[in-house]
Amino acid sequence: MGKNVITYTKLINLNQLLIISNFLFQRRILSMPRVARNQTETSFFHNMTQGINKEYIFEEKRYKKKYMELLQKEANEFNITLIAFTIMDNHAHILLYTENINNMSLFMKRINEKFAMYYNYINERVGIVFRNRYKSQPILSEKQLLNCIRYIFYNPVRAKMVLSPEEYIYSNFQDFKKKDETKNILDEIYKKISHSIEFPKTSNEKLTLKSDFLDISEDKEIFIKEFIKNYEKEHNLTICRNKKDMENMVKHIKKEVNVSNILLAKILQLSKSTIVNYLKS
Repeated sequence: MGKNVITYTKLINLNQLLIISNFLFQRRILSMPRVARNQTETSFFHNMTQGINKEYIFEEKRYKKKYMELLQKEANEFNITLIAFTIMDNHAHILLYTENINNMSLFMKRINEKFAMYYNYINERVGIVFRNRYKSQPILSEKQLLNCIRYIFYNPVRAKMVLSPEEYIYSNFQDFKKKDETKNILDEIYKKISHSIEFPKTSNEKLTLKSDFLDISEDKEIFIKEFIKNYEKEHNLTICRNKKDMENMVKHIKKEVNVSNILLAKILQLSKSTIVNYLKS
């Protein structure tokens, strides 16, 4: 699973794996988010964590369930309020509320360490599971907060995994709609926020990447790759795609998602001129 992965036999027991994994994680500074010190005058943070080498560490259902379980359990331990989260196949988005940024760092470190130990044990491997740092974005306004909530819950819809947030079981969308705890915190901080955050009625509108929450090129790559992966599943496409398949896929992606020809060419490993020719035909 990559040059950093060392495969071991079944003779290695769980305790050995946990000790080795913990040592490796302590050497990588997982608890240090990318947040400038002058940007932390808020209690709301949008965090994203991703598999090493962009691997699909959450692809199996059991891995998504385990990460959700860790999120909810450790949030109580570190006095974190989970506002919105969604677990995708190779990354996760988490919007949280905390009055102590150090608690957030410890919280993210804990859940990623525990998940890595679990993942390594199941796959009989040792090594890094997550990228060396999770990304953290301070949420500084009411508008940004509401947009972030919508953005997180609509991630699987944008990736064509489901038709609506309600259908995606690896998020806390249902809890968000039912529970009053999160809404009360929102009301306490932002007095103007109502108890009903509205979501689009349909998913027919063109899915845009022009968002405050996808302003880094590699994040766009994650999204587009997930979109392509689900398109291929839906249309039963194999690795050996013919020219017509590629043409149809390129046209569909450009129709549904705002993505540049340059980025799309990079992801599909095609030339920009090829993308342009597909769109013209």
